[in-house]
Amino acid sequence: MEPSTPSIGVLDGQAAAEQRVDGVESEVPAPLKLLSLAEQRVWDYVAGALKDYGLIHRTDAMLMHLIVSTFVQWVDAEAAVEKHTAEKGSFMVKTPNGYEQPHQCYYMARNLKAELLRMLPEACLTIPSFAKVKQAMREPQQPDMFDPLVAFVSGKPQPPKLVHSR
Repeated sequence: MEPSTPSIGVLDGQAAAEQRVDGVESEVPAPLKLLSLAEQRVWDYVAGALKDYGLIHRTDAMLMHLIVSTFVQWVDAEAAVEKHTAEKGSFMVKTPNGYEQPHQCYYMARNLKAELLRMLPEACLTIPSFAKVKQAMREPQQPDMFDPLVAFVSGKPQPPKLVHSR
């Protein structure tokens, strides 16, 4: 049985089809390379959810590829660690020199998870980044000479500004 994609519904009383950032309609990008079946499923799920809220644009394809492929690799690495743990009772392995260390897939999973956590806010795929963009969508946008591009970019979550105290 295949998992079903949950319906996202409405945002602040507006139907999903009416979601626009300064008049620019949300558009799911076409993949730029051939995706595996697992990657395609993640792509469809994430892109569909972002489109329902008007938070995806055709220029997001590269970021989507990075997120999708990193996520699938992370899931595979976690599965390898779980398999090794189930077979050996621990995720630790013994080196030829007799030292114990975590299995190499442990490090791979850890690094991929860290990469994902850095990328997800850029695509509004974390609760804080989504809340920030949702708030920005409620506030009136000021017109700009580079209109829809500036409006779209300004609607994306920005890194926090560093405050230096003396």
